[in-house]
Amino acid sequence: MRATPPDRTGSTVVVTGGTGGLGYFTAERLASTGAHVVITARDGERGRRAAASIARHVPGASVDVVALDLTDPDSVAAAADVLTALDRIDALVLNAGSTQPPRERTLTADGIEVTMAANVVGHAALVGHLWPTLTADRTSTGPTTPPATPPVRIVGLGSLATRIVGFDVAALVADHAYHPFATYARTKHVVHAFISELARRDCGAGVQALLAHPGYAVDALSPARPGIVVPGRFERLPIAQGKHDGARPTLRAVLDPSLPDGAMVGPRWTTRGAPVLTTPVASSTTPEAGAAVWDLLSGWTRGALPRTLPVPTR
Repeated sequence: MRATPPDRTGSTVVVTGGTGGLGYFTAERLASTGAHVVITARDGERGRRAAASIARHVPGASVDVVALDLTDPDSVAAAADVLTALDRIDALVLNAGSTQPPRERTLTADGIEVTMAANVVGHAALVGHLWPTLTADRTSTGPTTPPATPPVRIVGLGSLATRIVGFDVAALVADHAYHPFATYARTKHVVHAFISELARRDCGAGVQALLAHPGYAVDALSPARPGIVVPGRFERLPIAQGKHDGARPTLRAVLDPSLPDGAMVGPRWTTRGAPVLTTPVASSTTPEAGAAVWDLLSGWTRGALPRTLPVPTR
């Protein structure tokens, strides 16, 4: 997405966790397309700083901030109520989450591992709450009938960690030794499974679900954004890129109308490079894995993600 960005004036994009890193640069670049950008933030002050920074770097940017703590079901429901009041939502970027799980196993009040809650369960609940809004006036009446408006894009963030740690659905509910990196990788496998299954289930709903992964993206190689992104000393390894570049796969997943439902976008050279179509790990994107993960998420979200998506009505 190095070229002049497309004109998305009049559209609205929601980016969870838009207060720093990949989410911030995703939001900043989307604002440059003319889209109204809504970023979510656990910390209100960080949200205000991010919105102000976007306004400084993108003259005329339209940015709002919504409070959201993905580990708190009540916060997710409250944020969904605010987002439902928007005139429209054209894309939902499920960016927020934790890349550094706690050293010791930590559970939410609902008994869910906190990194799993932050990286995927909260997002699944948000999608469930917003489903009627996302599908309103976008349904098609048949396989050859186009929707009234272009499909909503739901973009989940994957990770190369899924290529290092294997995936077994049974391990998600089994007692096992806690390891922070393995826990993080499992959450990203679940993201892959959820988005892939959503793509299988959204037929006719006017929604497309896609995956994006940033490669090896680090703050140290990113442009400075005072109070938000602070570059540091970092050896310029050929495998790394800044988070502004790590956001490019997400941007393509949101903006490129030619991408098919269920596609994954990642860096050309795996860890860095231009955004291209790529393939997620097979073990977490099978129909069997998707169905099993969907059932788990429905339970973990207290039913906010329904076991069967409602059929949209026009």
